[in-house]
Amino acid sequence: MLKKILKPHVKTVLAVVWFAFTFSLVTWWWVFLLMRLNQSESHRMFAWEGSILLATIFLGGVALVLFSYRDQKRHQRLRFFFSTFSHDLKTSIARLRLQAEVLEEDLHGNTHPVMKRLIDDIQRLDLQLENSLLLANLESGQLLKEDISLSDLLSSLRNEFSELSLELEREAILRGDRRAFLSVFKNLLQNSVLHGKASSVRMKVRRLDETHIEVLIQDDGLGFKGDISKLGSELLMSQDARSNGIGLLITRSLLEKMKGEIQFESKENEGFQSRLKLEGRLK
Repeated sequence: MLKKILKPHVKTVLAVVWFAFTFSLVTWWWVFLLMRLNQSESHRMFAWEGSILLATIFLGGVALVLFSYRDQKRHQRLRFFFSTFSHDLKTSIARLRLQAEVLEEDLHGNTHPVMKRLIDDIQRLDLQLENSLLLANLESGQLLKEDISLSDLLSSLRNEFSELSLELEREAILRGDRRAFLSVFKNLLQNSVLHGKASSVRMKVRRLDETHIEVLIQDDGLGFKGDISKLGSELLMSQDARSNGIGLLITRSLLEKMKGEIQFESKENEGFQSRLKLEGRLK
């Protein structure tokens, strides 16, 4: 899929190519015209006008290349700052979450509602920062290709979504980046809990061909009432910052980068369904 917005370094290269091509072409036609002219008045007129035109194109081209280069450097600095800031903040939040869980254990099972809400909010913030890091490095970041057990992924998520019953009907081996798959399933499960108020999620797996499988994720939540075709394709306008659709947007972007696909289906009060086409095999 072609990118709607060119990367900054591509813009700079295109600016240099345009400048070199345009300046060379105009210079060639100017010199060719002067060599063909025999009348001295016309020769002087075209010489002055041509030199002014060449100077204008030269200055404009240099300015265009310079501005493109500065924009590229500014983009790189902003991305570096954003990634570093998000990483440091994520480390601090991980420590805060660990201390909150230690405090919860000290209560000997008598979990206070405020403590439960605190841990849930920290978990949500941690996922939002993870999404921010992935979004900041999505274009330049490289994803790994490795075999990942679907049941192992779900086992690592059960602690984070203790209020959710996760059921996997059949084991499968996914082919892709573990961190990216964790983000994909975290966002889908978070969507079921936060927006659908789901209490259980069932996953079905079937073979599509030799190298691809389909994972069907169905929850028992409230479903989605809006335009489902917009989910995962754009940010949604909402008064609630938790409902802007960035999680599903990152989910679709990560899957597409791993040569996968995702489709959403929903009926009100009948739950929310995600259909993933992934590289992998049944086990």
